[in-house]
Amino acid sequence: MGRYRLGDIIRMTRKSLSITQEQLSDEICSVETLSRIENGNQNPSRDTYELLMGRMGRIRERAYSMLSVSDFKVLEKIKLFEDYIKLYDFNQADRVLKEIKKIMGNSILDKQFLIRAESLVNYRLKRISTEEFLEGFQKAIQLTIPKYGSISLSKWPLNFNEAMLLINISIAYAEKEDYLKAISDIEEVYSAMKQSYMEEQQRVILQVTIATNLSKWYGLIGNYEKAIEIANEGIVMCKKFKLGNALPNLLYGVAWNKERLLKLGILSLEDKRECLMYLKQAYYIASAMQLSFMEEFVEQHIATVYNIPID
Repeated sequence: MGRYRLGDIIRMTRKSLSITQEQLSDEICSVETLSRIENGNQNPSRDTYELLMGRMGRIRERAYSMLSVSDFKVLEKIKLFEDYIKLYDFNQADRVLKEIKKIMGNSILDKQFLIRAESLVNYRLKRISTEEFLEGFQKAIQLTIPKYGSISLSKWPLNFNEAMLLINISIAYAEKEDYLKAISDIEEVYSAMKQSYMEEQQRVILQVTIATNLSKWYGLIGNYEKAIEIANEGIVMCKKFKLGNALPNLLYGVAWNKERLLKLGILSLEDKRECLMYLKQAYYIASAMQLSFMEEFVEQHIATVYNIPID
């Protein structure tokens, strides 16, 4: 998850709520003390930190690890769960989640993880409706951002888990075919990422995830040029930071949107050959990364649209 100095969290949260230092520090500490804390020149005491965050409707726990557990076995299981989600193997993810629930703690952040994980697995296994899927994520994010829904999060000091939850909420809106709401919400997260203190690798993972979804949703509302632009931005980040798992989706996104422009007569036959090149790249990378779902999906697309087998 993203890590911040406590002063960063206080400053960014205060500014996102348009609260002055005088308003926040009143009867808690001096304005000068708050200024030193926000600038990183002084660490707040536990009591001061909790009072400041409480006044802004935040909880202390979110500043630390995503989960309160220290048992390596739990963290190992969580990583395995996330890996299965990336592979679209929701039955295996469900199996691992049952194991996690037996050994997980009971902190707010533990609960947040479990609500997110259960909502995701249950929806993908068709146990709950799209509305319940969305409600689960909203319930989870409100555990650490109680004012979610009534404030802008574009300048909020999101941690990795919160950002992923907000992306999941956007995906849920997209599942309901409310693409404009999905785009609006996820662009707010993207704005927060650009000014966050999150570790670079984690921030890039989130940015690539956002780019993948934004490209898809812009395409679905007919803004194909914007979709291609965003997908290409994601491809550049993937290559720079060696995020091979995300590349097939982004390459497919470029090809799919270019195909729409071809049908509209905006692009030429040369662009059609380029589309096939992107699709073949997506297929071979998916194969190399053992992303069987994406590999089969792209292969079927090529067979259907281009009527040729993969080389």
